[in-house]
Amino acid sequence: MIGWQDLLGNGNRCFDNKDYLQAEYYYQQAQSYLDELWTQDGKNSALLTAWITASHRLASLFEDQGNAQLALAYLQLPHQRVLTISQDQDYDEDMRLIALSALKLTLTALLEFAQRHPICQNCLRQLTELEAQISQGRPKLH
Repeated sequence: MIGWQDLLGNGNRCFDNKDYLQAEYYYQQAQSYLDELWTQDGKNSALLTAWITASHRLASLFEDQGNAQLALAYLQLPHQRVLTISQDQDYDEDMRLIALSALKLTLTALLEFAQRHPICQNCLRQLTELEAQISQGRPKLH
């Protein structure tokens, strides 16, 4: 089976060549494969980061095609996952810290997207507040 690194690389090449349909296929395959691997090795931060990357590449692909709504959905998906993990006491502290670190990636991508496309004001306020908490080193982990 082709590895997730190859899937992402193939997706990037197709994206660069504006072969969006094929790029979408590779990115979705990578995302699915990484999701499966991560469920087996849930503390592997490299797998989580790669899964986030695949989601963000899909977001870029749809944004380039003019579908901001779908792009936003692919940015929100990993953000919600890592936010949930970072606050869920059922996960051990190591996993919550991994998620908190990944939260910086997802938050940055969402805030950059919000500069290019309108999002709801309440969502933007929540993202900005979370960014301030993270930058001060004191995010609210319940």
